[in-house]
Amino acid sequence: MPHRAALIAFSAILCVSAQQPSGDAEFEVASVKPVEVPPGPHAVALRMNHGTARIGGATLRQIIVQAYLTQRVNVLGGPAWYDSDQYDVVAKAASPDASPEQIRQMLRSLLADRFKLAVHHETRDRTHYSLVVAKNGPKFQSAKAEEATGLQQNQGGQLVFQRHPMATLVNTIANQIDAPVDDKTGLSGFFDYQLDFTPEPGRQYADRLDFVLEALDRIGLKLEAKKAPTEVLLVDHAERPSPN
Repeated sequence: MPHRAALIAFSAILCVSAQQPSGDAEFEVASVKPVEVPPGPHAVALRMNHGTARIGGATLRQIIVQAYLTQRVNVLGGPAWYDSDQYDVVAKAASPDASPEQIRQMLRSLLADRFKLAVHHETRDRTHYSLVVAKNGPKFQSAKAEEATGLQQNQGGQLVFQRHPMATLVNTIANQIDAPVDDKTGLSGFFDYQLDFTPEPGRQYADRLDFVLEALDRIGLKLEAKKAPTEVLLVDHAERPSPN
């Protein structure tokens, strides 16, 4: 089974409510610029520092993921370009002490203003997967404190994660199998691990899930499936952003 060349990893760790933006939650100044990012894996994360929010090389759907703290597979609908057009977002709150939730609320307001984004929530029964540790334990190491965070794709289909939490792996797997995944490993902190998507010679893979399960088995993890009500975010309307 061919490797999916453009794989995006998300680090969405905290859980908050995803209400619609309120009128008083807005950035003091914000820039949204179209960009072109070279193909290949790269992490998309909301970086917050002293009231300034930055997201680099992200599609609209990826920005929605950061604003509403959900997984990409739980954002449904939307125009075709919201998975292809990429943007850099830099926005500053009036207060340098704005909380992460306030920043995300402002980001939702920014999406409504610049992208004319309208969304609503629904609950649907979906197959939901839990990432758990396999019988013999994980086959990767904790990252060293001095290591920098990195993600690269090697020739042959290996994705190498350096100093990443389990949240990155969970969201990567969710994107690969196009289904919700949560972290039940009990592993906290930062780790070095890799997903090897090199096909085993002579093996026939039933589907993408079969392929991913083999990659997880190599690092001592597995998925457990269940049907569960899952909250999804439906995109009702979106437009390409207005110029700054």
